[in-house]
Amino acid sequence: MKAAHREKSAQKFSIAASLADVFVSSKLTQLFIMACLMLGIGAILQTPREDNPQIIIPGASIRVELAGASAAEIEELVVRPLERGIKLISSVDKVYATAANSVAILSVQFKVGENQEDSLVKLYDRISSTRALLPPNVSLPLIRSMNVDDVPIVTVTLASQTYDDDALKRLADRLLEGVHSLPSVSAAYVQGGRDREIRVELDPERMQSYGVSLDQARSLLLAANISLPLGATVLQGQTQQVFLNGFLKSANDVGRIIIGNDHHRLIYLSDVADVVDGVNTERKTASRLGFGVADVRYSHMLEADMPAVTLAIAKQRGTNAVEVANQVLARIDRMKANFIPNGVEVVVTRNDGSVANDTVNGLIEHLMIAIFSVFCVALVFLGRKEAFIVGMSVPLVLALTLGIAWMAGLTINRVSLFALILSLGLLVDDAIVVIENIHRHYAMTGAALNKRLTTINAAGEVGNPTNLATLAVILVFGSLLAVTGMSGEYFYPIAFSVPVAMASSLFVAYTVVPWAAYRWLSVHPANESDHHEAGTISHIPRANRLEMYYQRLLKPFIDNAIWRRWCFVGVIGLILLSLFQPLWQFIRPAGTSGPQSWFGVEMTMMPLNNKNTFNITIKLPETAPLEETDRLTRAMADVIRRHPQVSNYQIWLGQPGIVDFSSLLRGNAEITGENIAEIRVNLRDKHQRDSSSMQIVRELRPPLQAVAAAFPHSVIQLLEDAPGPPVRSTILAEIYGSNPTMLREISTQVRQVFQQTWDVAEVNSSEPVDVQQQLLVVDSAKAALSGLTTTEVAMTLHRFLAGEYLGQAHLVGEKIPVPIRLVIPRRHQPDLTLLSRVYITNKQGLRVPLSTLVTLTSGLADKPIQRKNGERVSYVLGEMRQTAPAYAVLALDKRLDGLKLSDGSQLSTGNMRLTPQQVDSAKGYVLLWDGSQRQMLDTYRDMTGALGISIVFIFLILVAYYQSISIPIVAMAAIPLGLVGVFPGHWLMQAQFSATSMIGVIALAGVVIRNSLLIIDFVLEYRQQGMPLRDAILAAGAVRLRPILLTALAIVLGSAIMLTDPLFSGLAISLIFGTVAATLLTLIVIPLLLLILLRRKEAKAGALISLDKWDL
Repeated sequence: MKAAHREKSAQKFSIAASLADVFVSSKLTQLFIMACLMLGIGAILQTPREDNPQIIIPGASIRVELAGASAAEIEELVVRPLERGIKLISSVDKVYATAANSVAILSVQFKVGENQEDSLVKLYDRISSTRALLPPNVSLPLIRSMNVDDVPIVTVTLASQTYDDDALKRLADRLLEGVHSLPSVSAAYVQGGRDREIRVELDPERMQSYGVSLDQARSLLLAANISLPLGATVLQGQTQQVFLNGFLKSANDVGRIIIGNDHHRLIYLSDVADVVDGVNTERKTASRLGFGVADVRYSHMLEADMPAVTLAIAKQRGTNAVEVANQVLARIDRMKANFIPNGVEVVVTRNDGSVANDTVNGLIEHLMIAIFSVFCVALVFLGRKEAFIVGMSVPLVLALTLGIAWMAGLTINRVSLFALILSLGLLVDDAIVVIENIHRHYAMTGAALNKRLTTINAAGEVGNPTNLATLAVILVFGSLLAVTGMSGEYFYPIAFSVPVAMASSLFVAYTVVPWAAYRWLSVHPANESDHHEAGTISHIPRANRLEMYYQRLLKPFIDNAIWRRWCFVGVIGLILLSLFQPLWQFIRPAGTSGPQSWFGVEMTMMPLNNKNTFNITIKLPETAPLEETDRLTRAMADVIRRHPQVSNYQIWLGQPGIVDFSSLLRGNAEITGENIAEIRVNLRDKHQRDSSSMQIVRELRPPLQAVAAAFPHSVIQLLEDAPGPPVRSTILAEIYGSNPTMLREISTQVRQVFQQTWDVAEVNSSEPVDVQQQLLVVDSAKAALSGLTTTEVAMTLHRFLAGEYLGQAHLVGEKIPVPIRLVIPRRHQPDLTLLSRVYITNKQGLRVPLSTLVTLTSGLADKPIQRKNGERVSYVLGEMRQTAPAYAVLALDKRLDGLKLSDGSQLSTGNMRLTPQQVDSAKGYVLLWDGSQRQMLDTYRDMTGALGISIVFIFLILVAYYQSISIPIVAMAAIPLGLVGVFPGHWLMQAQFSATSMIGVIALAGVVIRNSLLIIDFVLEYRQQGMPLRDAILAAGAVRLRPILLTALAIVLGSAIMLTDPLFSGLAISLIFGTVAATLLTLIVIPLLLLILLRRKEAKAGALISLDKWDL
C-alpha cells in the first residue's frame, strides 16, 4: 500500500509520470514515431545544404564623383555630409570611406542579421535626403548593394591555347544565356575577356597633314550615325510610320564618313585614322588559366598558361546549393556538346555545391558512426533490448530536431550537423536514465510488479532531476544566442539545434522509452533480498563489481577528514595547473612573441581548415604598368604550377578575381588598377592528398616571397579561406589621427615594427607610394582670346588621352550593337611636351594648337584619404605564417604603445580590452587593433558572458527547486572540474584552443551540472526516507554510477568522430578530455562536498533542537 501510494504521488506531481501514463500503452505513441520519422525524412530531402552557415551582413557601396576636386575637398564636401546622414541609421555598424581625387567611395556595413531590403531602403532614403547638402555639380550617388546572395557558388572557366579571349568571351556569353533561364539562378555574369568594338584610331600626323582636328572628326562621326522615327504619313489610304535608318552597319561605313575636303577632294575618316573592327589591343585587364602538376593536362600544355574567361553563377536565396550547382553544370554540359569547339578547355574552378555536399555527406557518415558507437556503449552497459530502445530514441530525436530546424528556416551545413553530433552524447542521457531506472525497478520488484504502474513510477522517479539537468543543458547552449556579430550568426545553429534536441530527447524519453520498455522488456523474478521498497532504510541497492570498486574508493574519503582535505587540495592544484597552460605565454619572462612553450596551449579565434583552394593577392606600386604586374604573376605562376599538389590556377590581372564572401568583406572586390592582380590556386582534392592546404601554403610562401623580392615595393598575400566568420586581415592595426601626413609617417613606422615581429608575414599598408603626375594648366586668358573656354580645352585633352565612346554600330549578325570608340592609340600619342601637334577648333572654325593654351608641369599625385566611422585612418595589415595572432599582437602592442612621433607626441594603442574601444581624437594619434584579435576578444567575451548568464539562471532555478542556496552551490562546484582535462587535452593533441573549444567548455558545464544533480537528488531522496547520511551518499553514488559512466562514454565516443575535423576538433577535445576528467572527479568531489554540507546543516539543526528543549 505504501509503495502504491508513492507511485500515485509520483504520477500526480511528475511531468515525466504524466507523459508516461498517456503514452505507455497508447497507439498514439506509434503514430508519434511515424510522424517523427516522416518529418525527419522530409527535412533531409528538402532542407537546403551549404558548407557553412550563411552570415547575413547587409551592405552597400556608394560612389559620388566631383570632377577636379582634390582628395581633401572630396572629404569635406562629399564624404563628411554623407557620413553624417548615414550615421542617423541606427542599424549601421561600420562606414568605410575613401576620398580620392574627383571621387568619393563609401562602404556601408549594417549590423549582422539586419534585413537586406529594409537596410537598403533606409540607406537610399538617407542618401536622397543628404543630396541637398552636396555641391550642385556632383554626380548622382551610385549605390550598389553588397549582398552575400550574389556571391557565386559555381564558376566555370573557358580557356584555350587556340582561341583568344574575345572568342572565349562569345562562347561564355552563349553559355550565360542558357544558364540564366534556370529558376534557381540569381546573379550570373562573365568576367574576363574582351568585347568586340569598332575602334577609330586617329593618327595626329595624318590629321595635321589633312588639317582635321579632333573635335571635327568627333562631331562628324556623331552626326553620321543616327536613326530616329520621323512621324507618320498616309499612303494609299493607310497610315504608315516613317523611320530614318542612318545607323552605321560596318567598320567600312565608319571609315567612309566624310569629315572634310582638301582642294575639292573628299577627306574620309579612314584617311586620318585606322578603323579597326575587333577587340582593344591596349589591355588594362587580363585573365589566364594554367594547369599544375596534379592535372594530367599539365604535360600537354604548349605554353605555361592560356587566355581564359569565367562564367560565375550565384543561387537564389533559400535554394539548395547542391541542387543549383548540379543543375547549372548539367546545363553547361549539354550546351558544351552543342557549340563548344575542340581546343577549348571547360574547367570548373569553383563548386560550392560539391563542397557543401561533400561536407554534409561526410558529417552524416560521422553522425552514423557516432550513433553506432553510442549504441555499442548502451549494449555493453544495459543489455540488448535496453540498448535497442536507447538506439531507437536517437533517430527520433534527430528527426524532430531536423524537422524543427527546417521549419525555422535553417540549412543543413557543417555547423548544424556538428551541433547534432555534439548533442548526440547528451540527448541519449535522458533515454539512458529512464531506461536504466525502469530496468532497475523491474529487477527489484520482480514478478510481483504491476508492470504498467511500475514503468510510470520509474519514469516519474527520475523525472525531476532529469528535467532540471536537461534544463541546465538547454540554458547553457541557449545562452550562445547572446553571442553577437558574425560569430553569433555562425554558431547560431548550435544555439538553436542543441536545445531543440535536448527538449526533444526529454519528450521522447518520457513517451517512447516507457512505451518500448513496457512492450519489450522482460520481468525477471527478483530475489527475496530484493523484495523491498526502493530507497527504504532496509534496502541498499545490490552493488555490482564496478559499484563495489567505486564505494571502496569513496569510503576512505568519506570517513577520513585528512583524505578529504588532500583531495580538495589536489583538485584545486590540477585546476590551477590546467589554467596555467594557456596563461604562461602571456606572463612568461621571454615575452609573448616567439615559439610556444613546450607545455603551453595556443589560444586563437578559429584554426585554419584544410581546403581545396587558396588565393594570392598581389599589389605593386601604383606607378607599375600592367606589363610589370604580368611579369610578376608569370614568375609566381612558374613556382605554383610545379608544386605536386596544384591542380590548376587562374590569374587575374588589373582586376580582382571572382568575389567570394571573404573578399567581399575585405573590400578586395572593389580594387582595380594595372598594379594589382590575384591568383586563385586550386589544389588536388583533399581526400586524395596527404598534405593539408595550410602545409602547402607554408611550402609555397618562401619561394613566392623570393620572387616578389625582385620587384621593389611589391606586396603578396597568401590568403586561406577562413573556416568561420571572415575578417579584413589576420592582424590589423587601425591608426587614427587628424593629419594625413603624420598618419603616413606613423604607418611607415608601424609597418617596420610589423616586419621585425616574429612569425608575422606579408605586411601591407593602405598608404600608397608617391606617384608622379603631369599637371596641365589652361591659360584662361589665351583661351578666351582664341574663342575657347577652359572646359572645351579640358574635354579635348581628355579625348586626346583617354578616348571616347561615340554611339554604336548595328552590325549584321550581332545580337547587340557594337560600340564605336574614338581614340588616339598610345603608339600615336605624342609627348605631352609636343602639344603643338594637337589642334582644337574654335567657333570660328579656326584650328588652335593646344600648346599655345596649356602649360605643363609635374608633381606628386593627390593621395587618397581613408576614413572609418567618421575618423581619418590608416591601415597596416599582416598575416601569420603558422602561429596564432594573439601573441604577435600583444608583442606589437607593447612595442608600439608610447611610440615617439616626429611632432613630439606619442602613439597610444588600444582596443585590447574585452569591450571595443571607441576612437577619441582628442587624445592625439591612436592605434586600435582589429582583425582576428578583435574578433577573438569579442567572441570569447560573449561566450564567457553567455556561460555566466546561464549559470546564474540555472542557480536561481535550483535555488527555487531545492529551497536552498548551499545545495545549488555544491552542484555548480562541478563546473571547474572539467577544466582539469580541457587544456591538458589540447596540449596532448597539439591543438589550439579556439572558439569551438570554448563551445566545448560551455557544453561541458551542462554535462557536469547534469551529473551533479542526479547524484544530489538521489542523496536527498534517500535522506528524506530516513537513510543515514553516509549510506545515502554511498547508495546514491552507486545507483547513479552506471548511467553517469554510460553518459560519459556516449559523449566521448560520440564526440571522438569530430577529432578529424580541423575546425571542430577543439570542441571534441574539450568535451572528451573534459568529460573524462569531470566525470571521474564529480563522482568523488560532489559526494564529499555534499557530505560536508549536509553534516553541517544537520549539526546546526540538531543544535537548534537542543536549544529549543533547553528553553522549554
